[in-house]
Amino acid sequence: MQPRYYQTASNDAAWRFMFETKQNPLIVLPTGAGKSVVIGLLVKQAVQYGQRVIVLAHRKELLEQNAAKIQAVAEVPVGIYSAGLGQRDYGSGVICAGIQSVYDRGEKFGPRGLIVVDEAHLISDNDDSMYRKFLASVAGQPQFVVGLTATPYRTGEGAIYGDDKLFGGVCYEAATGKLIGEGYLSELTNKAADNTVDTSSVSIRGGEFAANEMEAAFTDWSLVGAAAQEIVAACAGRRSVLLFAAGVSHAEQVRDAVQLLAGEAVGLVTGSTPADERDATLQAFRSGQLRWCVNVDVLTTGFDAPGIDALAVLRATMSPGLFAQMVGRGLRKADGKANCLVLDFGGNLSRHGSLDRRDYGIYSGAKGGKVDREGAGGEKVCPACRCACAARAAFCPECRAPFAGSDTPRHNDTADGKSAITGEPEPEMYVVKTVDCWIHQKRNQPEALPSMCVSYTCRPEYGDGNLIEETFREWICFEHDGFARQKAVGWWQNRSKLPVPVDVATAVLTSHSGGLRHAARIWVVPDGKYHRIKRVEFDDEMPENTQHSVTEYDPDEVPF
Repeated sequence: MQPRYYQTASNDAAWRFMFETKQNPLIVLPTGAGKSVVIGLLVKQAVQYGQRVIVLAHRKELLEQNAAKIQAVAEVPVGIYSAGLGQRDYGSGVICAGIQSVYDRGEKFGPRGLIVVDEAHLISDNDDSMYRKFLASVAGQPQFVVGLTATPYRTGEGAIYGDDKLFGGVCYEAATGKLIGEGYLSELTNKAADNTVDTSSVSIRGGEFAANEMEAAFTDWSLVGAAAQEIVAACAGRRSVLLFAAGVSHAEQVRDAVQLLAGEAVGLVTGSTPADERDATLQAFRSGQLRWCVNVDVLTTGFDAPGIDALAVLRATMSPGLFAQMVGRGLRKADGKANCLVLDFGGNLSRHGSLDRRDYGIYSGAKGGKVDREGAGGEKVCPACRCACAARAAFCPECRAPFAGSDTPRHNDTADGKSAITGEPEPEMYVVKTVDCWIHQKRNQPEALPSMCVSYTCRPEYGDGNLIEETFREWICFEHDGFARQKAVGWWQNRSKLPVPVDVATAVLTSHSGGLRHAARIWVVPDGKYHRIKRVEFDDEMPENTQHSVTEYDPDEVPF
């Protein structure tokens, strides 16, 4: 299989981070972005360096998924240690292990050069936690730990990386909104429910709503009935609906109400559901035999059902990570799936913001694992259709209704020229006529690292060929470090089958020799006195035998 550009870039960045800093790297990728492929790439390169590997996860579904993907990507045998799966392999060079089964058995696995942790946000700062106990007991120092997560923070503890943390820093991060825009993840339709529950009187303990009080606020029967009516009506055209309840009693009420109104069976999964019953329910839900499934704190992580095209969040949370994990269940793409509806009954969109927002996790304070009780997400709700929109939006992205105080748009189909989701200008598309590139050196700074300047001569889609032309430029920094280099790697791997250049001269030569894909259209937005290229469309395809490169180091110099 051929990895996506950001999957290859994640692997490359992790090895670069370990090699250069001698610290543990953290990779941040949204749910549905294919973290298991990245794990496979990490394992493949570790094996090439002669290292034995353990991949940790907390659910048996993740173990099976990761093992299968590692075998496909790395082409190496994979052992499994999991009581739930009935397999106990200590000796294989590559092992996928369930943390609940191995946390007190680390010494039995022998020396391991690399440990990969899926859903790394589950690692607590507490030395007595299962992950910490396991990592402390594995033989063979030094060892490196690579973490993968969609949410690099914990409520009450903040970011899971930095000084005095297990992970030294984030080596690579792909924003949810970016991957949605590039077509790798499903689009979202975010709506605040008409029957949103007031949580202003619910106590907050340890940075989260008090569970009993929160469930009580959502369990009033009149609220449950009204919510069920709204859900059934909103999801009339949806194929697979996952509901998050506030507690077991609340979940049972929601199941009964939806079942009555929809006239269809509704599945229910809680922490106390017997394993056989749970597996059967989830299989029926994945296969489409069940259109509805209610859960309580069970299907927030490690649950893969690409067909989910509607989510009803019937609970409130102060945790941006938990909200992101819930919404993440709907981010995977599937045949016939146009988007995923997120129907929020707990004020979470207002509190945290929408995942497809460019600044999600920043504006809300999610990076620090902290958030205000209400309104920190900067969202506002369309009074006509209840769609959640960015605070600066002039028009609703769904029904196009203007918000009070908004100016009349210049064009009926473009509102005020700004995205109703991000609040920034809508990208304008241009047809590319010619592309050229050259080595760019900052004026009067001969010591500065050079970059490759890429110049697009274009006309607007509506322009008359030679009569309207504009030039847009971007600068690609192959010789830089950090994010600039990561961006350059992704840029190149989206355009060429050749290894990523280490210097600008090679990149320019390759371009002039016809080694890059041909850009047909670009989408640009104003960025200060310049423009920023948001998206590129090509009129040719990458060859099927394209081999993506990874950074290779001398085995005698790698930090093991």
